[in-house]
Amino acid sequence: MKAEIIAVGSELLLGEIANTNAQYLSEWLATCGIDVYYHTVVGDNRERMTDVIRRAQGRVDLLVITGGLGPTEDDLTKEVVAELLERSLQIDQPAYDRIEAFLKTRGRTMTNNEKKQALIIEGADVLTNNAGLAPGMSVHTSDHQYILLPGVPREMKRIIADHFDHLLGKETIKSRTLRFFGIGESALNDRLADLIRTARNPSVAPYAELAEVRLRLTAKALDEQTALEMLDRLERQIRDEVGTYFYGYGETSLPEVVLDDCRKAGLTLSAAESLTGGAFASGLTDIKGASDVFRGSAVVYSDVAKINVLGVAQTLLDQQTAVSREVAIAMAEGARALYQTDLAIALTGEAGPTSNSGQTVGTVYCALAQASGTEVLELTYPAFDRGMIRLRSVKDAYFMLIKNINHSDKRIQK
Repeated sequence: MKAEIIAVGSELLLGEIANTNAQYLSEWLATCGIDVYYHTVVGDNRERMTDVIRRAQGRVDLLVITGGLGPTEDDLTKEVVAELLERSLQIDQPAYDRIEAFLKTRGRTMTNNEKKQALIIEGADVLTNNAGLAPGMSVHTSDHQYILLPGVPREMKRIIADHFDHLLGKETIKSRTLRFFGIGESALNDRLADLIRTARNPSVAPYAELAEVRLRLTAKALDEQTALEMLDRLERQIRDEVGTYFYGYGETSLPEVVLDDCRKAGLTLSAAESLTGGAFASGLTDIKGASDVFRGSAVVYSDVAKINVLGVAQTLLDQQTAVSREVAIAMAEGARALYQTDLAIALTGEAGPTSNSGQTVGTVYCALAQASGTEVLELTYPAFDRGMIRLRSVKDAYFMLIKNINHSDKRIQK
């Protein structure tokens, strides 16, 4: 079965509210084994709504329409659908009684506009709205099914929960997102080109994010267990090829994985930040519970701060400059001693737009100090974007920690 989700409401087109209903409905239909082929948004206009629904009739079997069921004159959804199906609108007595009872509790009598909410399309299955007044409805024809739902997310979700506890289709669809860092989208595509091109079920879809790449794997099967086994097999193939760059699943983030890995390993963490100005620490402390792992970060933007806070030697700064391997090491070891932690990260570099150290803009040193010694990662980024240099530096530092704690073979919650 192929589906199209149609959201009705001029406020969606104006950007006044986000179309969160479409995301929710897509996820719900996927669990029913129904493929969503199109998302459409249309304003409260009879002609345009008619055109949109006619187009959908020509390309899908299931039309799920949200919005336009309310009491105002521009709530036109059921009128337009009824006209296209050449069916009348009729009062649903239970819906009418619910609306009337509600208005009585407010000391009001029913107006024609409020009565409009009790109208349903001839032959429709009424979907009682236990979170609002306007009911939804399901209409079957020889070629299509139409599900009409309120646009208010709370009401739409309640109707689905109350009336669609069974699957609409015979199959189930399961998805899994794999997250990667340290490899660009084009490079990842090149490494997995044959797999991406030939995979059909499960399928593979790459998506680029800020300095990261994610792969969405989607499997369709007759039952959930089979679909999950199909995803496991495909994931193993992918990680055999590019597992070095893999760090997590779903909506997790690099700092979340850092904290999780440190927590599992019983390790504490601190930082010393120069060019990143506290961004490394901010990414960690945005996450609830970070304090049981992360002890603090010294933002040492100037040479004076590096000397006074971390004990970096003046002679070292004079000889090597603040942007150097040697100073990065001294910063990391100074932070580890200051905060008395198992691990300490230090970041120093040139974010631009000009260089104060003589090093090329985009040069960054990331040092990781621990009991076994201190290692340094020298990084070079394109010099055109100061913000991106800082962002990439922070993310590279997180990934350096993840790799160091041997995260590559762990699985976190999907």
